[in-house]
Amino acid sequence: MQLTSYTDYALRVLLYLAMSPNRQANITEIADFFNISRNHLVKVVHQLGSKGFVKTTRGKGGGLSLQQQPEMIKIGAVVRSMENHFNWVECFDPAQQRCRLLPGCGLKPLLTRAGNAYLQVLDTATLADALLDTARVELSQNEPQATSIPNTDGLKSA
Repeated sequence: MQLTSYTDYALRVLLYLAMSPNRQANITEIADFFNISRNHLVKVVHQLGSKGFVKTTRGKGGGLSLQQQPEMIKIGAVVRSMENHFNWVECFDPAQQRCRLLPGCGLKPLLTRAGNAYLQVLDTATLADALLDTARVELSQNEPQATSIPNTDGLKSA
């Protein structure tokens, strides 16, 4: 199961905004941070705003911020809002069904169950859950820098 780059970028924008809750960010700053196209992010941010995940403020001092607290934003809701479809394989799309194994194939029901389980897991997670390790990342105009955090898992570092 693979998400589109569009959804990946949407999740990154939300994480970025959640990591700096006391200020507004702008699209260029986020695009530079992730080294992705500003033009792509404009479209992503527009949809995030229209779906109620991001608040956009125009003008001097404007920018982007989360519409809700990270604890209220479900990852599953974001993924469903950003993905066009969940056609895991050809037979999920009626316009593309050319497989000769239909209607007797058992793969489609298995993939349907797997996809539902995948989305159910994402429905239990919030943006706040995804922020657990972001304390390691500094938000700046420079390249993202991982900070040195002691190894506390009892394993030797490589």
